[in-house]
Amino acid sequence: LHGGLGAELRWPWLKTGRGGVGHVIEPVAQLVWASTSGSSFPNEDSRLVEFDEANLFSLNRFPGSDEVERGGRFNLGITYTRVDPRGWTLATAFGKVYRDEDLGQFSRSSGLDGRSSDWLAAVHLAFPDGISLGHRMLLDDAFDVTKSETRFRLAGPRYGVSGSYIWVDADAAEDRPDKVSELALDGNYQLQDNWTAFLGARYDFEANRANRAGLGLQFRNECVSVDLSLSRRFTSSTSVKPTTDFGLSVDLV
Repeated sequence: LHGGLGAELRWPWLKTGRGGVGHVIEPVAQLVWASTSGSSFPNEDSRLVEFDEANLFSLNRFPGSDEVERGGRFNLGITYTRVDPRGWTLATAFGKVYRDEDLGQFSRSSGLDGRSSDWLAAVHLAFPDGISLGHRMLLDDAFDVTKSETRFRLAGPRYGVSGSYIWVDADAAEDRPDKVSELALDGNYQLQDNWTAFLGARYDFEANRANRAGLGLQFRNECVSVDLSLSRRFTSSTSVKPTTDFGLSVDLV
């Protein structure tokens, strides 16, 4: 069992501007108290912790059940949202976490280590024609970037294209001896009512080479889903060699 108490103050400021544009600015302050004592369970399912705008005001930021966030902390942030009557939306968030004491629960690159976290900054744009863009990053107290992620998506009536670029510093605590700088692209196209083609690739800028590439074909109706795939992993090490995989799966739906 683990217990905690929290008190939260939200103060939304609302305004309707020219042409019916809606503006919402919302400062949020949250005070959380939780026990500092931990469990004796080995932490197997909560080793990688993401700090983002979705969990800035969460009572527990660990994704699994082997570990819970402990100690007193003060979560502080502000969000701004702009809603345009023409259908597009802008949302931003900025925040930080302050702790009563550092219990050593988080890795350096998570952005949550120490008595005060990194600064979190995020922005999202969504357009009515199916285009969406998003960017989030963590900055230390000197405002140097420690983690950065950019995503985009284009969704059409018969196709979809998405991509992401991520940069993360090396961190032995997360089994990452080198920096990660990768670009990923994925796409799908509906050939016919029951047939869809898929294509994906990932490029590693640190190694200056492709990391993965693959393509697939799916047949799906109201009874069955059949997936054919071909993928190639280009990375290699002393224990991992480049491999090519063929896949076939049949699912009853």
